[in-house]
Amino acid sequence: MIAVLGEALVDLLPAERPGLWRARAGGSPANVALGLGRLGVPARFYGGLSRDGWGRWIRDRLRAAGVEAAGPFSEDPTPLARVEAGAAEEARYRFYLRGTAFEAAGWPQAGEGVRAVHAGSLAAALPPAADEVWGWLERLEGAFVSFDPNVRPGLTPAAFRGVFWERLDRFDLVKLSAADLDWLAAGEDRDAALARLRAAVPWVVLTLGAGGAVGFCGAHEVHVPPPRVRVVDTVGAGDAFTAGLLAWAEAAGVFGGAPLDRAGLTAALVFACRVAGLTLERVGADPPTRKELEARGGEVCGA
Repeated sequence: MIAVLGEALVDLLPAERPGLWRARAGGSPANVALGLGRLGVPARFYGGLSRDGWGRWIRDRLRAAGVEAAGPFSEDPTPLARVEAGAAEEARYRFYLRGTAFEAAGWPQAGEGVRAVHAGSLAAALPPAADEVWGWLERLEGAFVSFDPNVRPGLTPAAFRGVFWERLDRFDLVKLSAADLDWLAAGEDRDAALARLRAAVPWVVLTLGAGGAVGFCGAHEVHVPPPRVRVVDTVGAGDAFTAGLLAWAEAAGVFGGAPLDRAGLTAALVFACRVAGLTLERVGADPPTRKELEARGGEVCGA
């Protein structure tokens, strides 16, 4: 079981005519949980969920993928994120979080069988959700911890830089984009910041957009180019990539202590890129199922 901690919300995407919007379920951690479930990996989502119509829609979508929604549940409305970029561009968002289920308190604790945890994004950066996330991780023992800062410039507070760097020893895997790393480095040379990250975290993956991804584990460094796809929408692609990484790690026994060699690192990145690639071909955060991936020649784990 992989526990995923963070926010669930509704993305409002531009429709065909000005002033019209398409609603899509989103929130980076919720997208990761959905991606894991569709790949056949047992997952449980922890984070504020509204009891309104959109909240029920999000829960039903997770449940259909085999993901348990643990809550907490709130009478406050579902948070929103309005996407403000063109379909083929890197998505930009305007968030509406205050007074919503994003601020729900009293997160449930880990249940039985949690072997790995994934956390990050806005819920790890903005109180009161951040207090819940970090308290949850502090009480956790013995599980593999994956983290994606998923920085939102203009919304992620500058103080989050210190939170991130001070807690590196808590993470087994950090996946982040080049833009995330530049923001977290705060003017420090990117290579120096990456070296600092690699020195503290066993497994680091840096996504490069159209440049693919590069992974680091011990002395191993592997670059994987992106798959050839017809890009329709970039929303949710990074989260699908994370779900692919974690699904591969689960199948390869990494959470149980299996070593990650160069071949395994390469296979993990290739698989994650395939998962993200199929998501790029769709509107909204809509990661592929295991069946869809296998139809395109992507096995979960070749180890």
